[in-house]
Amino acid sequence: MATKGLRLPVFGRYNYDGNAVTYTNGFIAGKAVEYSSEIELTDDNPLYGDDQIAEHDYGKFNGGTLTLNTTDLDQRTSKFLLNLKEIQTQIGQSTVTELVYDDDAPSTPFGFGIVEVKQINDVDKYRAVLLCRVTPSIPSEAATTMGESIEWQTKELECTLEKSEQASGGLNHPWKREAWFDTYDAAMEYLKTMLNVLEEVELTAAAGTASGQTKITIGNPISGASYKYSTEGPAPTYKQKLTSWTEFTSGEDITATNGTIVYVAQVDGQNQAIGVGMVAAVTNGG
Repeated sequence: MATKGLRLPVFGRYNYDGNAVTYTNGFIAGKAVEYSSEIELTDDNPLYGDDQIAEHDYGKFNGGTLTLNTTDLDQRTSKFLLNLKEIQTQIGQSTVTELVYDDDAPSTPFGFGIVEVKQINDVDKYRAVLLCRVTPSIPSEAATTMGESIEWQTKELECTLEKSEQASGGLNHPWKREAWFDTYDAAMEYLKTMLNVLEEVELTAAAGTASGQTKITIGNPISGASYKYSTEGPAPTYKQKLTSWTEFTSGEDITATNGTIVYVAQVDGQNQAIGVGMVAAVTNGG
């Protein structure tokens, strides 16, 4: 058995309600280049008796560091992982979107997942790894000028690795989980389900044609895809059935109160959510 590939770095925001851990707002963080986890263990503590070891308390997980290299960290990924504020700055006739690194950016834990591609007896297998609680640190900055040939430069992100707080449902503060699959699609489905990863549906809102209506437009529509909407939260989880939501066509007018959050979900053939976006309604005042 050998590892020959790496795919699908995903994060989901870590939430603990005093009983169980769940993950929300999951997303794919670029393309994987390399990852590693350095594990810290408590010291072994043997008890000696009659000039030999009578009992042994073996070292246990005590924390660690996740290091992830991806092709790059774009603005969306950086904003989400580092809790950065987004502001609009006027530069001449253009409006520029800035991410601001300041004292208002608290460290936030996430779940992290990735897929290792293995080969066993000439057959590909897929190991999905889930690190239950990681907290990203602000990455260092470095870049090199281009010479006669391109020197590819990737982004490195370090995260503190900790135990989950969950001690229920047969789990006792897990720090890592893994599952093996025969196909990449099955491994991807596992991580998307565990970390609640939905595709982003980009939305804009404008005043509708009639009083009390708003026009919602999808900025990244997928040909042949089906969409549904709701004016009641929260946003759906991955593969949640949305049978009570209303069919939606991009650019149509819907009735909503001004400022109300409108949720638009991409759904599969079973009316299960596989993508989601939200936008504040801008209604026609009449």
